[in-house]
Amino acid sequence: METKKSNLLPWMTAILLIIGISVIAAMYWMKNISVTGVEVSQTYFTLPEEIIQAADVPIGIKPDSLDLNQLISRVELLDYVHSASPYIEPNGDLLLSIIERSPLALLVDGKERIYVDAYGVKLPILEGKTLDLPLVYGFDASSSSDTLESMEFEQIRNFLLEARANEFGWVTISEVVYSADQGVIALSHENGVKLVFGDNDFETKLRNWKAFYVEVVRTKGIQHIQQVDLRFKNQVVTQET
Repeated sequence: METKKSNLLPWMTAILLIIGISVIAAMYWMKNISVTGVEVSQTYFTLPEEIIQAADVPIGIKPDSLDLNQLISRVELLDYVHSASPYIEPNGDLLLSIIERSPLALLVDGKERIYVDAYGVKLPILEGKTLDLPLVYGFDASSSSDTLESMEFEQIRNFLLEARANEFGWVTISEVVYSADQGVIALSHENGVKLVFGDNDFETKLRNWKAFYVEVVRTKGIQHIQQVDLRFKNQVVTQET
């Protein structure tokens, strides 16, 4: 046992020495390095200048004098910033890695229009950066209203996320609304056919919609179809003129 302990002693000493040197180096760096500039990761909706202005980092400040939590809070107040992660490089550059919010749909409420993301956060429409997204009706589209958290929005959100993952569903729907009686209802891009998806299990229902489209619509056309009800297991119910 004593031999084993004596063999471990040099290793333990070396590890403690390395830790001690690392701590001293970090303390030296914190006290002697200054922030020389701010760089922002690539963003689409938010201009780097907006992020740098919101970060409000004084050039020349020491890292140990910089409140990173407050910096993050200021940057995340910007409409399209979901999260910000700061990192100070050894040369003094402060890098801000930004994850932006991604609009999921366009809320339409009378003349009001505003984007909404998967978290129910409303996002302004920026000039020159418009997106081709499904239109969603039945919710307050004013920018001053609260984040959407209702059961109705949750169902529509889950449907749209599955539709986007499904791809076929994403390109074949144009408008979405929630009905207390029928759940999620969408209109097809082609001919404005009413598609009833109900609640939950949207992956299966979107798969059934694709199968119906491939097997029926492509062969017989969609002109005479008014409604496709996909709420039932292993069954697609249609209404035709």
